[in-house]
Amino acid sequence: MSKKLISGLVVIFAALSIGAYFTFRPHEPSELEIPDLSPRTGESTPSVEWKKAQANLVRYRGELRQHPDQIKNYIEVSQIYIEEARVTGKHHQYIPLAQHVIDAALKVDPESFEANIVKASMLMTLHQFQEARVLAEKAVARNPYNSFAYGVLCDAHVELGEYAKAVEDCDMMMKARPDLRSYARASYLRELHGDRDGAIGAMKLAADAGVYGAESREWALYNLGNIFLGMGKLDTAAFIYKGILEERPSYAFAMSGMASVAAARKNYQDAIAWLVKATQLTSEHIFIEQLADLYTAMGQKESAKTLEDKALEAFKLHEEGGWNVNREYAAFCLNHDIHIPEALARAKKDYDSRPQNIDALDTYAWALYKNGQPQAALPLIGEAMRMHTQNGLLHYHAAMIEHALGKKQEAAAELHAAFAATPYLNVLIVDKAHEMLTSLGTLASNQ
Repeated sequence: MSKKLISGLVVIFAALSIGAYFTFRPHEPSELEIPDLSPRTGESTPSVEWKKAQANLVRYRGELRQHPDQIKNYIEVSQIYIEEARVTGKHHQYIPLAQHVIDAALKVDPESFEANIVKASMLMTLHQFQEARVLAEKAVARNPYNSFAYGVLCDAHVELGEYAKAVEDCDMMMKARPDLRSYARASYLRELHGDRDGAIGAMKLAADAGVYGAESREWALYNLGNIFLGMGKLDTAAFIYKGILEERPSYAFAMSGMASVAAARKNYQDAIAWLVKATQLTSEHIFIEQLADLYTAMGQKESAKTLEDKALEAFKLHEEGGWNVNREYAAFCLNHDIHIPEALARAKKDYDSRPQNIDALDTYAWALYKNGQPQAALPLIGEAMRMHTQNGLLHYHAAMIEHALGKKQEAAAELHAAFAATPYLNVLIVDKAHEMLTSLGTLASNQ
């Protein structure tokens, strides 16, 4: 059987395995419904973790019905749904339920500190960053010693590009409670500022502070692996991802990490196999985007188109559920050269709402470039790189923009910086980057 046929079958299998997710349209509960948790995909028998979560849900559901005036019970129920959404990827099932429970709590006590900060956290999940910041700021003003509140405010400031404030929030969070959540935020901020060694150290502390096999610890380890992956240390990254799967064999993000390692080594069939397995375990559409990237890089246009459509359907479902996905939608379309004018409109809308965020700046600059406006893109990509973040994609975008403006030496310098920062660029661009660098080197030698 040919590799192409095998690949086609893999795509069909993947599409079938996720079809139920992409066609699911949850309804907004009209009353305070507290349904049981759904069985987890990939668990032939319910795990101890799932049984504990379900038992806690039953317990607090009973407490809530007996004591509807106690805010703690609403908080506990909503947190169970939020955690299950994280673990399973069933965001469209559980986030609306969690929202409904918290909104009910706020009807009981609109000034509840706990309910308001959980509401702010959910607004962050929905990418409603400005609204989340307002609630988080009020919460911190009322309780300046709460670690969770500072964490939400830190996240909001990061997403709005207010990085100095985010560092202050993280420092306060660390003082209030140095734990997995605060160490992980410190790691991300260090990485944003170009301090990869510091980011690694902080993320190791985050993982060490976690519970063996718990999703939060595995998430920290996954992000640790991603730092090494970005640095081009594939063996170290793979070692970490494999370690995660020893602790939690059904952790789909670790499989995604293994797929990234395989893709960097151009073992595309292995990468696809890992991602198909991941899609069978969780409904995270990022895995579909990764598959679409792989098939595009392999030149299998029909399979890539099928997955692109699936990814766009996922974005549509997110928007129907209240998510703001303008940047993510734009970035995906730009990377796959589809819906380019719409991508520009969405990227501009995202940029207008948070003009200091480096991801928003980068996406808007890339959208302008793709729409034939490199001159307008140039200052934006420069602003996106102000943090000296070690991100090869930023430098690649800068190189393409410089090249379009005829600045070949600057373009070559940015390409060198791209490979220095991220030796194994995304499969969609790595070959183009090498070809352009070779071409620019030839041109330079002939001058």
